[in-house]
Amino acid sequence: MTVQHNFDEIIDRSATDSSKWRKYPKDVLPMWVADSDFRCPRPVVDAVTRVAADGVYGYPFADDDAFNRATARWMSRRFGWDIDQSLVDYVPSLGTALAVAVKAFTQKGDNVLMQTPIYPPFGDVTKYNERHTVRSSLVWRDGRYHIDFDDFERLAADPKTKLFLLCNPHNPTGRVFTVGELRRMGDICLKHNVTIFSDEIHCDYVFPGARHVPLPTVSPEIARITVVGINPSKTFNIAGMRTAAAISCAAETRAAFRKALLSCKLGRSLFGTLAYVTAYNECDDYADQVCRYVEGNIDYAVSFLNEKVRKIKTYKPEATFLLWLDCRGLGLTQPELEAFFLEKAKVGLNTGTSFGLEGEGFMRLNTACPRATLEEGLRRLEQAVAAL
Repeated sequence: MTVQHNFDEIIDRSATDSSKWRKYPKDVLPMWVADSDFRCPRPVVDAVTRVAADGVYGYPFADDDAFNRATARWMSRRFGWDIDQSLVDYVPSLGTALAVAVKAFTQKGDNVLMQTPIYPPFGDVTKYNERHTVRSSLVWRDGRYHIDFDDFERLAADPKTKLFLLCNPHNPTGRVFTVGELRRMGDICLKHNVTIFSDEIHCDYVFPGARHVPLPTVSPEIARITVVGINPSKTFNIAGMRTAAAISCAAETRAAFRKALLSCKLGRSLFGTLAYVTAYNECDDYADQVCRYVEGNIDYAVSFLNEKVRKIKTYKPEATFLLWLDCRGLGLTQPELEAFFLEKAKVGLNTGTSFGLEGEGFMRLNTACPRATLEEGLRRLEQAVAAL
């Protein structure tokens, strides 16, 4: 029986240990970091509550294959990707998996390729592991972002480039790369002996007209050089559970990734594993409904901004619950732009330059909240721009 979830419910998170809600003063509405304000699906809440009531929180049994089975089920059921459960590894987060990939497939001084603007941890794990970030800028043309394949291959062909960190669906632009684009990027990496880590954390938030394709399904050859990272945290709002998975199809690639993973000695989370398994086994209806709800929010926000706040330009992304706002029409420097949103609009957003130089003049807005919250944030923005 399908359960209807109430995503309009307002949940007061201000008194919880929420990064999203504790960062800014109380009069600022937080619409920044990519977690949602929706209650987790009931099966997850019930499962975690039952274990919490036991009062004993010892080490979980890491050899239980429920985690691997749940991962394989979700990939097969949602994306038609049939994998053997032995290909799955636990990681605490996709940020951790990015860092493990950097350790596994590069040496100090090597290059790590990524497409900018990009989710900030991509650059962070590269920098702090003493590797060099090489950026292939996505190009805005005809109402969407495109890959500059000439630039991409030029950077991949550098002998020092050993790893490509792919983000698909792409954060913050919301692109869902097509099979043709994925194949061309994969073939370039094959040609130049570049391993790929594909962060697919937003794969459940893909809207009609686009289709998420797990990178290894494009070709057996591309699968051989690819590790895929997934995490139910965005879909089911369980980021604080710190549980994700890495999937490696080829033995050599998997061995290298696992060696680096084992060197970090990362133990599993009791509650995180439970939430992950429950979500991927029992909460398909929630995933379907939250995606539709968020698409409605995005449609509302894009229409509102384009009609009432014309100095800020945006578009409907193909995926994610994030809007990439072009604020250059306001005529403000980036520090002025940040101060404007925080002090005048009283809305907390991610600054565009945290995603790279291409983010100059941009801000990122999170729409994964009850419609009433979104309406309030947009109303504040409209009034602040009118008074500017």
